[in-house]
Amino acid sequence: MIHEVDPAGSSSEFEIKPIELPPEPDFELFDVDRIHLFVDASGKCRLTVEEDRSYPDVIVLRCFPQSRPNQYWAITDRKNRVVGIIANPSDLDSTSFETAERMLSIQYFLPKITAVYSIQEEFGAFYFDVETNLGRRTFVAKGVRDSVDEHEDGEIIITDVDENRYVIRDWMTFDPKSRKHLARIV
Repeated sequence: MIHEVDPAGSSSEFEIKPIELPPEPDFELFDVDRIHLFVDASGKCRLTVEEDRSYPDVIVLRCFPQSRPNQYWAITDRKNRVVGIIANPSDLDSTSFETAERMLSIQYFLPKITAVYSIQEEFGAFYFDVETNLGRRTFVAKGVRDSVDEHEDGEIIITDVDENRYVIRDWMTFDPKSRKHLARIV
């Protein structure tokens, strides 16, 4: 027990309870010399840890996609459980690195918006008609708060209702009509 005395001179007793810490993470920092990533015959990405274990269907994710895209890649299983972290992916063997890069390009598919033809709002949803580096696209996004993320560097990420993401870089260089549409949501 701890005794506490207040300025008026009265004392009281109270008990300090220990803080419960979260459990230790259940994954490892992989030794790049002992792991191999490859695409198997079924087209799935497989991770093998030499002379230990194999994960038949994994996903490669960036732990810090904005600040450190080329460091700290997580390997997860299909239930989104992290099985390990690769601190320096550039140290992987060439096949593993190329496989991981291919998986990341799929995971982080991010069309770049280059022009905006229209943005219509209806019942809180926004209907976009845009030009991207991959051609003209139309998509629907929920409210601006939920779907538009503006970064400090001016980059804007818009996430549609299907969780597809689109990037806008330096929108102030867009044509006047596109800027007018974007000004409504930025």
